[in-house]
Amino acid sequence: MKLRAVVLAAALLVLPTAWAAPGELPIYIEDSHAGSFYWLAQHLDLEKPGTLLHFDAHSDASAVFDSDKIRTALRHVASPEERQELLDQWRRQGAIQCFGWIEPLMPAPIADVIWVPAETLEDARKAQQTFTAAAQIDGHLEAAPRQAGSFRERYRVCSLEHLAENLPPTTPLVVTIDLDYFAGRPATEQAVAFEHVWKFVVRQPALRAVTFAISRPYLQGDEEADRLLRLALRAALSLPTARVQFEPFRTVENDRSNLAKELRASGRPVPSYDITKASEELRAIILAQRGRIHVDHDRPRWETLVQQWDRAAPRLHLEVEDVEPSTDGVWRIRSTQPATVKLLVEPWMSKLEQIEWIALFPGSKCCNVSDLGPSQVGFVSGAASRPMWVEQGLASTDNELPISQLDSLFTGPNHCGSVRLYARSTVDGRVRETSAIEIRRGAGTGFRAAILEQFGLPYLFGSGQLSDGINTGPEMNLGADCANFIVYAVRRQGLHIPWADPKELSAHLQLVAASVKPGVARVTEEELQRGLIVHLRSHVAAVMEDRAPMGVLDENDLVAHQLKGEPEMLTLGELLQQRNRTSFDLLRVPPVDHDETILFGGDVMLGRTCADKIARGIDPFAGIRNLLTRSVFAAANLECTISQEEDARSPARYSFRAPARAATLLHQAGFRAVGLANNHALDFGEGALRRCAQILAQEKIEPVGVITTEDAYAPKIFKLPGNRKLALLAVTDLPEGQDPSVANACNRVRLGSAIHDARTKANVVTCLVHWGIENTSFVTDRQRELARWLIDQGVDVVVGAHPHCLQPLDFYHGRPIAYSLGNLVFDGAPGVPSWNHGALLQIRLSHEAKVQSAELIPVTLRDGLPRLPQSAHRALAKQ
Repeated sequence: MKLRAVVLAAALLVLPTAWAAPGELPIYIEDSHAGSFYWLAQHLDLEKPGTLLHFDAHSDASAVFDSDKIRTALRHVASPEERQELLDQWRRQGAIQCFGWIEPLMPAPIADVIWVPAETLEDARKAQQTFTAAAQIDGHLEAAPRQAGSFRERYRVCSLEHLAENLPPTTPLVVTIDLDYFAGRPATEQAVAFEHVWKFVVRQPALRAVTFAISRPYLQGDEEADRLLRLALRAALSLPTARVQFEPFRTVENDRSNLAKELRASGRPVPSYDITKASEELRAIILAQRGRIHVDHDRPRWETLVQQWDRAAPRLHLEVEDVEPSTDGVWRIRSTQPATVKLLVEPWMSKLEQIEWIALFPGSKCCNVSDLGPSQVGFVSGAASRPMWVEQGLASTDNELPISQLDSLFTGPNHCGSVRLYARSTVDGRVRETSAIEIRRGAGTGFRAAILEQFGLPYLFGSGQLSDGINTGPEMNLGADCANFIVYAVRRQGLHIPWADPKELSAHLQLVAASVKPGVARVTEEELQRGLIVHLRSHVAAVMEDRAPMGVLDENDLVAHQLKGEPEMLTLGELLQQRNRTSFDLLRVPPVDHDETILFGGDVMLGRTCADKIARGIDPFAGIRNLLTRSVFAAANLECTISQEEDARSPARYSFRAPARAATLLHQAGFRAVGLANNHALDFGEGALRRCAQILAQEKIEPVGVITTEDAYAPKIFKLPGNRKLALLAVTDLPEGQDPSVANACNRVRLGSAIHDARTKANVVTCLVHWGIENTSFVTDRQRELARWLIDQGVDVVVGAHPHCLQPLDFYHGRPIAYSLGNLVFDGAPGVPSWNHGALLQIRLSHEAKVQSAELIPVTLRDGLPRLPQSAHRALAKQ
């Protein structure tokens, strides 16, 4: 028995716990409050005691007879799965009821209970409720003694108005809210009362979990239940770090409450919440936020229901006209750029009525999201414990919203910063909402533009600890603390440095001057563009503008920083005065190493007239050879077959056949690899593809993305100077067919494994991707999703091809994505401007083979062959 106890204790250590640091707040919603017992019993660490804050019209203090059996059974399980089976069995039996679910969880994980039955309580009423609750909590103590003894002193009653002074400040806190707490009031009073409770709850620094009970039997009807559930869902979803679990199909059998007995005695059924009768308003919330609402029980039924709702009315979404979202989903607009936010409906002929625009603002300007308590970080001791969005309706009722009407919402200089929006409308008699979009505006480019786009967001102490499983730190777009305010701007330029505090940040920057006073340190425009930072030991700021006298950092120059509130712009003199400093260290984002570059080109097609030119002795790469040979590595996407073989079963759609000398010219130009994972790989059949790969390999050019002597997904590893290594993968992501000879991005399992393999073998991992839509500069959602996935798996540089025209260079999590480099060598469309303009992606590497910078070098095509513009030649001459 002792051995089993040790095994069980070890098993309990792996159970999920809501007592963890408050980066993610779990919120659970079910009809019966007994469901709170089942969820908490599964998810809390049963040996860690905390406080239960219980908002309810009823005490729920009734004790379970011989409840030690419940406590023992909960702990005598070998795994989380075994515990869940036990809890499901109790649900079916009705072992735990809505009026007695708290006592079996005491004295751990619930050590103390504070019941809040009302906003205000007279002393006599409080005394009576305290006496009754104490009698209920110890009701079976004489007949069935508890090992832990009496709980009378552990169960207290308090009104909301006196709750702050009675709540332990540091003890882990679970809050349960029964919606019957608000029952029977007019709708407007319910909303006000709910807001009072919710504002108090979310500001508690020790909050670890929240549960809601709908309690349909105790409400006045389905309409009230629907209205209160809408309040609960909107409140839960207003917390961007919350994980919301809603179980509309969960039930607790054998209801033995007094109300249920009365209803059955009178021949009436016990009402239960029915999600299928949800109002249009509730459906609109769920449809717009379905990605954040998790349903585990009977999930197929839930998905079918949501799909039925989705098909019942046209769909709404927001977009910014003539602007594309970035890879992270943010719509970035220059502060001087005109733009219009449009509410779109599908199908387009549907009529929009009663349009509402809603802006989302931070509920608190300062939050402490770290695992440090108020006593450890006194300067944010009064801060909220998590970010929260609050809504503000806008005056417009049109389906188009010019961004000029939003100018007042952007709090940064020149209308820069971040704003979130969503819209609601009636369509075909049904209410629908859009998901919220984030619009960020910055001025200029580079580091300073990324600083400006963060204005309006709250100060989040400990922001580097945040994670939603995909994004981390300020890249969750919720705000930053002083150092990560800087790191975010650096990462937006494609430099992948970790989230840090001020001291840690210094290790990733380069010292310009130490302990200098204003008016001494020299500055350049290049340093300002790349990133210049004032370091005050425990605080940092970004240098934004060099004012006269030019070229020296003095008290009148502008800096931006974030501390205990939204970002602000001020002079260096004002910052030093605020911080009681007379000197500072000046650091900069390290300049690039001009000696170590790698290059990627776009689509290379050496057939047709290009093949004729090769036959006449013309080198297709002569116009860019000087740039290519300066790099330590070059690769491109090869859109032709270097082979004379042809499979009669695979008739070529295009005459993209190049002579064998094309491989020699590729090698002489400096290409060490080409991607063959594209829609032309099999134009002449598998045999021709294999022969093409052999010819390339003979010229010491690695064919990537197709079956050669290795698997098509296998990364190719290349040596770089200084014992560094680069890994290259190539995949296609076009929907038209798949072939085992070619690596395809749809096989995420094999591709993910290949990326992991590459990470173990190389310092930098790169991937060529054939994707998108031909002859368009617009990036598709499919491209953005795959780019995010590749980088989340560990790719450092993503290089796209196939559209035959330039698409944007973007950065995600500090890593560059060139969505399409256009054509590098390609004939066929001399009259199409986009066809004849491409780019080379130049990546500069540090000595550790980390990406230092990413830039596009423009290329123009004349008769299908590339040339560098004069501006590029002048830039090369300076290097």
